[in-house]
Amino acid sequence: MRPNKSTKKKYIDKEYDYESLYDTPINQLEEKEIESLLKTNSIDHHYVAKTISAGNMFEVELYPIFNKKDFQEFKAKRKSKKAQKNLNDRNSRKQFIRLINSNFTKDDYIMHLTYSNENLPPSIEDAEKEVYKLIRKINYRRKKKKLQNAKYIYVTEYDLQKKIRVHHHLIIDGGIDRKVMKDLWTNGIRTKVEELEPDEYELSGLANYLSKDPKGKKRWKSSKGLKKPKERKSYTSFSKKKIRNMIADDTNVSVYMNSNYKSKTYLDHEIRYNKVNHMYYIYVRMRKKDFTEKKNVRRNI
Repeated sequence: MRPNKSTKKKYIDKEYDYESLYDTPINQLEEKEIESLLKTNSIDHHYVAKTISAGNMFEVELYPIFNKKDFQEFKAKRKSKKAQKNLNDRNSRKQFIRLINSNFTKDDYIMHLTYSNENLPPSIEDAEKEVYKLIRKINYRRKKKKLQNAKYIYVTEYDLQKKIRVHHHLIIDGGIDRKVMKDLWTNGIRTKVEELEPDEYELSGLANYLSKDPKGKKRWKSSKGLKKPKERKSYTSFSKKKIRNMIADDTNVSVYMNSNYKSKTYLDHEIRYNKVNHMYYIYVRMRKKDFTEKKNVRRNI
């Protein structure tokens, strides 16, 4: 839905780090405190609904935008190098998770690739070259089966100071026998090739684990041409009244979301607020209904 011209003119819809600005979970507040905050809020604002579609996963971010004066007053200050790095890392993880959900399913594999002592590469760059050698071998066998080159995302994990040996986690297209895939990696003795196992959150759990686990340093790379998550914004999806109702009683979140996005199913949410401007950020995860669910919904109408 396109922004209303008057809304666009009055408010500044400029991307800002709303996730870190609204950093206090609302569940830390008592009901009376929430009521008080809602009553004392007098800042001119409007809520935007940003949706992100990644495979079967569907996310909704509700955040406020302000007029020019208030935006300058409440926008986040210039970040320290550490804060900026944390923001960059968080955005990279989100992109990683969404790319995996957009491109891979239960028909695909994850390969855990290790090195024996004699095959340990001298540098991270050399280790990544070994991954590309493996991918070329896989694509050679795919070509013989008249399959296109494989889509993939891989994570390289290492920490020389903590003596974490370099290893890789490669998520890649299926279509080739798992034993064949395993035998193509000859650098280590504990190679594992497993089928991906999506749950109700698709592959978010696996992707989050691979990108967030703090055991060592990580870097990830992917093949070209992966499907990108689809982002859209709406300026009229949720009125201020609905926003207030969700904040006052968060059981309304699932009700409004299932009503507003009928082809999706609500999973979970979080609400956070800012102690200075008394504004809120609502984050919701949903998933697309499969064919059976949609059929049952039509029957019940």
